[in-house]
Amino acid sequence: MPIAFFIPGQPQEDLRPNKVIAEGLLNPRGLCLQADGSLLLAEAGSGLADQPFSGRISRLCPDPEQPGAYLPPQILAQGFRSMNMQARMLRDEIMGLSDIAFGAGRYLASQTDYVAGSKLLDLQYSPPEPLFHSRGNLNSLCYHPSRQSWMAVKPDSNQLVEFTQDGEQVLAQLPDLDQGQEAVPVTLVHELQTDAVLISLFSGELRRDPARLGIDFADKAGQVIRVWPASGRIEVLIRGLQLPTGLALTAQGQILVLELCDRLLQPLPPEWAGEPLHGGFARFSGRLLRCDLQQRNVQVLATGLDTPSNLCCIEGAVLVSEGMGLSGRLIPAADHQVVALSGRLRRVTL
Repeated sequence: MPIAFFIPGQPQEDLRPNKVIAEGLLNPRGLCLQADGSLLLAEAGSGLADQPFSGRISRLCPDPEQPGAYLPPQILAQGFRSMNMQARMLRDEIMGLSDIAFGAGRYLASQTDYVAGSKLLDLQYSPPEPLFHSRGNLNSLCYHPSRQSWMAVKPDSNQLVEFTQDGEQVLAQLPDLDQGQEAVPVTLVHELQTDAVLISLFSGELRRDPARLGIDFADKAGQVIRVWPASGRIEVLIRGLQLPTGLALTAQGQILVLELCDRLLQPLPPEWAGEPLHGGFARFSGRLLRCDLQQRNVQVLATGLDTPSNLCCIEGAVLVSEGMGLSGRLIPAADHQVVALSGRLRRVTL
């Protein structure tokens, strides 16, 4: 088994030009590029108590007059359950629609719904129809071409699962990490060269210090692993990540990975009354890394991202979903400023 690549404390920076291409979004998550250059976007919803069904799926079309820009989103489907998990997690956690992927001629969206049951939704129908049902948290999904199946990761049970005509089966149960914390898979992508899947591991709470409930995470304990679906064999590719979320592969085989933030602070306790707090994850401290495992090096392509969650590769660039948490609540920003929490999409030139 090859030696895992460890992210150094101060990796080389190669900061790339970037710009916001959409704003005012409600917890944007998965993006999927269509053949005509348009984007499908899943939004988990606002998380607000008076907006329990604010999740939606939209299409963003390229702006013909501005290369690299997009027209305002067009809503394709809406009314999906949005769940604010703050009372349980003590930090910014909004669950609902989570990802969109393409395979076998169709687009599917994953939805976590602890009330009516989680689903993989077929977007060829209006409104989208459930193709598969599941229990628990359905996060990122992808299509596996050689197995002709859909795969997803389940962060509450730490599993890689597969959906076929025969239903759902567990392909791999991810073991606990080095300090006994849960693995917590976030994103998976199919790797064409090996026919395996790559999965980012967020690294769960240690739950050792009652005074740090909601933010008791081990520092730089996140990983990227490779899992072979046929056998369940697991190989660690990258170590030393700080709460990794989004994952993507470049055409050159490099691994793009998002880190949610650089530290944990200011959880949202039960008595929280709306004052500006980071909400567990240090706002505007996330970054985008490009890891070349052949050359054994890593570059920082973007910094100052606000709780980035998902990646989507397009020609010459990558798109990043940002802004996780209760829409509109006040959060700390740079230079002692306070801003309203809002979702956005950012284009980072590669």
